[in-house]
Amino acid sequence: MGNKILEVQGFGDVPGHSMFGDWALPGRKYSYLALLDLAKKHMPERKPQKVDFNQICWKPADWLGGDDFSGKRFDMADTKYPGLLVRDMPNPCDRPFRMVDGRRRLEKMQRQGLSAGWYFIFEYSEAEPFIRDFIAAEAD
Repeated sequence: MGNKILEVQGFGDVPGHSMFGDWALPGRKYSYLALLDLAKKHMPERKPQKVDFNQICWKPADWLGGDDFSGKRFDMADTKYPGLLVRDMPNPCDRPFRMVDGRRRLEKMQRQGLSAGWYFIFEYSEAEPFIRDFIAAEAD
């Protein structure tokens, strides 16, 4: 795949799980996990598992500046679809799982009084080959 660095206008344009600031991986300033590539490689035959929310680290509602836990995208989040977690991936909460997809669904489930949900779990060693670097014009 090479070391080509993706150039985007803003952090919201990153095609995957973006990682910077408190969410940056050690030794990397701006990177992202290419979720579609990870899923294509490792999703077949994988079954979702139930995980307690207190074991998961997920980005806050204001991750990209607005309130991601309200509005149309939040309203359309369907909790019947499992989210994606990576086990033992560095995260600012120092929890066993880092959420890479599904934080709006998790928030909805919490508002429904649930304390656990269903997730496809990947090992960090499976995710690492799909981590890429990026630069964003808005970071300048």
